[in-house]
Amino acid sequence: MKNDNFRSFLIKFQQFKLLLAGISLLLMVAIGFANVVCRNFWQPLKGSFEIIGYLGAITIALSLGSAQLEKKHIIVDIITRKYTPEWRRMTATIGHFCGAFFFSLAAWQTWAWGDTIRQAGETSETLHLAFYPFIYLTAFGFAYLALVLVSDLGLSLKKLPTNPTERS
Repeated sequence: MKNDNFRSFLIKFQQFKLLLAGISLLLMVAIGFANVVCRNFWQPLKGSFEIIGYLGAITIALSLGSAQLEKKHIIVDIITRKYTPEWRRMTATIGHFCGAFFFSLAAWQTWAWGDTIRQAGETSETLHLAFYPFIYLTAFGFAYLALVLVSDLGLSLKKLPTNPTERS
């Protein structure tokens, strides 16, 4: 029951995250278009490549968890499709655990890097823009993916048979 509420929260929160990712993608397109137009009629926009790079990072990071939540990614199951249902669930459980652990570490370290950049007062080269908010958004995207993987781990554990001879 708790996992159902947690998963419902993740699904609702996903809409906000995808809105941010969509705005970021639209800004990337608008800046790229403006840069091409300005280059043809005057001069290129200063720092457009820099901004598009930051926006691309947060667009991808904010979309990762949603891809996992909706199972919109590729699955290579050449070997695992020959497994019994119990073995498939066990490998899924191990994969969800490892993924949740990895992306928790990635979120933590990315956030720590953002703190280091913020405290040092570092800015981007061309526009002298404080870019630590982009790093924090990337860490947030990784943390959300870790939470989705924890939810998937809970579902995998819930489906594991308690009796080894039990089949589903």
